Amino acid sequence: MKVLFVSIFALLYVVGTALSIYPVYGHANPITYDPTPNTVLDSSQSLPDKVTITFTERPEIKASSIKVLNSNNERIDSNDLKTTDSDKTLSVSLDKSKITPGIYTVNWAVLSKDDGHITKGSYVFTIDAKSTTTQTQNQQVNANTNGSTIFNKNYTTPDNIVLNFSIIPYKVGQNNFTLVVDFENGTAVQNIRNVFLEFNNAEKNLGPIAETMEKIDPGIFSKSGSFISQDGNWQIKVTVQRIGEYDINQAFDVLINK
Repeated sequence: MKVLFVSIFALLYVVGTALSIYPVYGHANPITYDPTPNTVLDSSQSLPDKVTITFTERPEIKASSIKVLNSNNERIDSNDLKTTDSDKTLSVSLDKSKITPGIYTVNWAVLSKDDGHITKGSYVFTIDAKSTTTQTQNQQVNANTNGSTIFNKNYTTPDNIVLNFSIIPYKVGQNNFTLVVDFENGTAVQNIRNVFLEFNNAEKNLGPIAETMEKIDPGIFSKSGSFISQDGNWQIKVTVQRIGEYDINQAFDVLINK
């Protein structure tokens, strides 16, 4: 038994040493964006002339892409992907004649020269008329108080934790997403480290759009943004990371009408 224990320990040591001398790549993931995710730009000011993303690894430009789509799923970029500044930065120019107030989705896909893996994702930014921003926000508040449609669903885990997920005003564009995590007796779950949202619309090839929710109170998390950028069938995955316990993963199917 002693000899077997020593042999196993020696094997683990050799494997661990071997792994430590080889680099471990994390794939090509974005580290900076321009425009930045979930930002609102004033249409009366200078409009962006390109979208730029810098990655952790070098993209293979022949097998990578950045596509910028309006709310009708139409491309408004010039399909002229290029490397700029460094070999880790990609950009695509925008056709300014097609930019109007609205929500824009940036779909990116990258093949890493360093590890050969493909990564992809999406994010949104909004072009808004400054003079109408406050008016639009007030209209949304009034609509909510007048009983607008609200998405609200519950899910109970095998260990009796209840997820209550809601979307207000439940439409294309700016929404507020709220998650309440309670035990069945109504007590808030306290040991939550992070809560993440992931938005996907497979029909229109949008996503994943990943966002971190903000803690409001114990067991209550919220996030606002225009992540639902088009109508159709969306799947929103909620991940609740708990300290000392397994993650809770639950997907909600959401239909957004025009």
